[in-house]
Formats: sequence, C-alpha cells, structure tokens
Amino acid sequence: MTRVKSWQDFAAGSFFLTIGIVVLIGLSDVRMGTAMRMGPGYIPSLLGWGLVICGVLISLRAFMRAGAHLEPWALQPLVLVCGGTALFGLLMPKLGLFLSSVAITLVVSFASKKMSLIQSLLLSLVLAGAACLLFGGLLGLPMRLWPGD
Repeated sequence: MTRVKSWQDFAAGSFFLTIGIVVLIGLSDVRMGTAMRMGPGYIPSLLGWGLVICGVLISLRAFMRAGAHLEPWALQPLVLVCGGTALFGLLMPKLGLFLSSVAITLVVSFASKKMSLIQSLLLSLVLAGAACLLFGGLLGLPMRLWPGD
C-alpha cells in the first residue's frame, strides 16, 4: 500500500479538487456554449476543470515526493480575515465604501503580529482613499462612498 509522503501536498490537492468539483456541480445548469460562442458557464467551467486537474496532480505528487507535515492552523488570522470580509459586506450599504474599507483593513491587520496600530490606521486610510478614488472617481461606479451619499 502506498503511503502519503507529503501531507501538505495531499491537503492542498484535496482542497483544489474539492473546490473544482463544487464549481463544476454548481455550473451544471449553466449554458457552456462553444469556443466561438461562449456561454456564461464557459470560463468558469474551464477554471473548475483547471482546479480539478491541478488538485489531482498535486495529490498524486504527495505520494511520490516527501514533504513537510501539516502544521496546526492559525485560527485567529483565519477568523479575522473571514470576519473582516463579512463585516465589510454588512457595513458597506450603511457606511459607504470609505468607512467600510477602513473597518475591514483595521480588522484584518490584527491578523498580523508585525503591524502596529499606527501602521494599520495609515494603511486603512490610504487603501480606503485609493478605493474611493478608483471605484467612485475613475471608474464612476454607482456606489455609496460615504454614509450620507
């Protein structure tokens, strides 16, 4: 019986394979089209198949090449990044892009132990200003930039 030699590769391959299969199942009712007349499911299907192929290849490599063991997950950064993203989605309709961007950047910056509060504040202001300039000014997207808009 062949044993897994690289648990990191096996876990990564399994993850890609699972995501690819979920994408393909989710696209089962979407029209694919052809290369000349691409339907709405054409590119997502290609990406899903790409994930499946990469997942299989990476998983197979786990049986052939020795690698590192899986390390325990750092749950705090994972929760902060996912929570920050959810917070952005909840705040955006009420507070607008600028304040929501500041909030997500501050929350997510606490996932890093190397970032000080001053650095986080400066980064959040710069990124929020850049997002408003890009999406509101340059692209002219119809979105709320401030709470009163």
